[in-house]
Amino acid sequence: MKAQIFLSLLCTLVQFSARAQQDGGDLQRKLSNHLKTNFQEKIYIHNDKDVYLAGEIIWFKVYCTEAYTNLPSNVSKVAYVELLNSQNKPVIQTKIELKEGRGAGSAYLPVALESGSYRLRSYTNWMKNFNPDFYYQKSLSIYNTVREEEVVVNASEKTLAIQFFPEGGNLVSGLTSKVAFKVLDNEGHSVDFEGAILDGLDTIVRFTPSRHGIGSFNFKPQKQRLYRAVVMPVNGKSFSSPLPPVYDSGVVMSVKRGASVLNVSVQNTIQSNEKFTLLVHTGQKLGFVSTLPSNTLSEGFTVPFTQLGDGISHLTLFDASGRPICERLFFKKPEKLLNVNVSANKAVYSPREKVIISFEQFGNGEPASGDFSVAVYRADSVEKSRGDITSVLWLTSELKGNVEDPAWYLDNPYHNSTDELMLTHGWRRFKWDDVLGEKKQDTYHLPELEGHIVSGRITNVKSLEPVANQIAFLSIPGRRPQFYTGVSNSNGLVNFYTKDFSGRAEISFQTDPRRDSLVRLEINSPFSTFFTDPAKVSFKKTYPNNQELLLRSVAMQVNNIYQSTNLNRERVEPIDSAAFYVRPDRVYKLDDYVRFTTMEEVLREYVSEVLVTLKNKSYRLKMLSPAIGTFHHQAPLILIDGVPVFDEGDAVVQINPMNIERIELVNDAYVYGHNVFSGILSLHSYRGDLGGFKLTERAAAADYDGLQNMREFYSPMYPADISAHSKTPDYRTTLFWSPGNKVAKDGTAILEFFTSDLDGKYQIVVQSLSADGAAGSKVAEFHVRKNDIN
Repeated sequence: MKAQIFLSLLCTLVQFSARAQQDGGDLQRKLSNHLKTNFQEKIYIHNDKDVYLAGEIIWFKVYCTEAYTNLPSNVSKVAYVELLNSQNKPVIQTKIELKEGRGAGSAYLPVALESGSYRLRSYTNWMKNFNPDFYYQKSLSIYNTVREEEVVVNASEKTLAIQFFPEGGNLVSGLTSKVAFKVLDNEGHSVDFEGAILDGLDTIVRFTPSRHGIGSFNFKPQKQRLYRAVVMPVNGKSFSSPLPPVYDSGVVMSVKRGASVLNVSVQNTIQSNEKFTLLVHTGQKLGFVSTLPSNTLSEGFTVPFTQLGDGISHLTLFDASGRPICERLFFKKPEKLLNVNVSANKAVYSPREKVIISFEQFGNGEPASGDFSVAVYRADSVEKSRGDITSVLWLTSELKGNVEDPAWYLDNPYHNSTDELMLTHGWRRFKWDDVLGEKKQDTYHLPELEGHIVSGRITNVKSLEPVANQIAFLSIPGRRPQFYTGVSNSNGLVNFYTKDFSGRAEISFQTDPRRDSLVRLEINSPFSTFFTDPAKVSFKKTYPNNQELLLRSVAMQVNNIYQSTNLNRERVEPIDSAAFYVRPDRVYKLDDYVRFTTMEEVLREYVSEVLVTLKNKSYRLKMLSPAIGTFHHQAPLILIDGVPVFDEGDAVVQINPMNIERIELVNDAYVYGHNVFSGILSLHSYRGDLGGFKLTERAAAADYDGLQNMREFYSPMYPADISAHSKTPDYRTTLFWSPGNKVAKDGTAILEFFTSDLDGKYQIVVQSLSADGAAGSKVAEFHVRKNDIN
């Protein structure tokens, strides 16, 4: 059923235009089939700020969308969030529940965390099937102010490198190409420079960047020439680099933007009678397919803007045999964007004064509904914008490499610099070889359609080979015990589809030793083991403003001392507490009876549905079945706080009944997964701690984190008559965090909170996503001053 639901979701995602000509029909069919079986997701995270101290809390909201449409994804129900250090080692890992593509959580930064640059990354289980470059990633700066750290001074000189990107892919002798370039230092920063292309000692082209180290020039190379580029940084040492190779023959594609069309020209020196097909697609939408024979090749292709989808379109040129030979990107500003406005009711506030935020958003001039998150924090001198939800979903998530100031390109979609960005950051979410070869995507990781999937592996204890078709059991003991079963596949992998598993618990993974005792069990980590290269992000251990750092450090420590209870309060959502068998046939609450000192006496005297026999010093239990009017031949499934006990009754009678609160019975045969149990005898301890029962050494047990219980953000509401007299210091630097806010029918919302004792400039940051995939963001500010009279 799960597979059918997921397949139906995939099939509804792909829509194609009927504009394709017959020559491009096979390409259209193959691309269509590929996209139908390659549903993808992407994630954006809104966190409260970008610079933290060890000892503070990161507050964040997760937005999970369909990769090609930006519609909120209702497929995955779990997002994985990690904080990685500069060596790609996770220092924090957590799981966030997703509902309709949205979830929220927090992460406490340990006080032992070293100062440095870290990466916040996030993905779903389904995203683990694809390149980790598709994961959401963001750089955070973290400073440790509660311990002395050795200041490492990196005296090494910065190195620069230049990359060239000929339009369409290659330089061809005798054909004029537009060549984009990018110059970055070894920390990924752009630099200002002047450059030149030399042919021997002759300068044939001069160039300079237009924005962020990126630019372009036109160039007509000739064969058998050795071209090199010389780069002269404004503040640095000059260097040289060879150009990409020049091919004797080939094809060059050039794209120029007109008033309402893209003019695509093709230059060809391979064959005079070659014909070419241009395919243009935007995400999952095929917008344009056309084929030109050789006698009309000089006319080129004309692609109307109306046939381009919003965002990044891929223009791919195919030869007569259907091989892709040239490709480039073009960005069209999305028409479906939210116009978001946010403002405070005053420009300047006093400490502990109420702030009223007015929010409104519109789409195409009409009030737009949506879900938005809000952060209000004291602006730091080193805070930098890392990309809002609009620029991430529409731009940077579809480009490779770091993009400086992505919002600028979204605001200037048809500037030459935006086109140069497309040329230098080309990327796509699939390989044409896979499309043309009709290769099916390998799916090692299943989508988590209902909840977190706990996986384990079963191998032979001697050969260590995987064991297939082995029935296994997962137990999560506690006051609300959970019990799941699964069967291993050919790789020995077994999945348990949990539901409402939250918080930390000691889980157990077992097989029935009465069936097979020669297996080895291990619980797998659900977090991705694949990483992109660690980002080379500069980090200064010396804080730009020591006085400001001291103030923030004091604020963090004061909050942790005086508000520790409020900062660690969790919001527990109501969940279904019924066991997997839903409703037992009989419940015995042992406190309602005279207490016996042995479990054998309890069962014999009170639980009439259970027959206790003793033979050869071994106990055996059987359950009375009302359906057949006699006892089952086999022992029932025996559970203690959800943990199965694999024997006929010896272990149960050894349990101290004084630790057991109640006994639940299912009398008749019960089918669960691949199992048929002869009734169920389920014991529940007072504390959910197995009542003193010890797991066998064969069981794989581990402390395991389920979905994160949401921490409540502490925001005091000061009554006007006592706020000035409160003796408890309020040193909050993040004044307000609200991840799940709904917009009224008129497109507005009102939020209220109070300022703290700290003066300074505060920023209001809003990120919003509507149900139809429209995104928007806004930043506003206000000040808090202690001596201002309002």
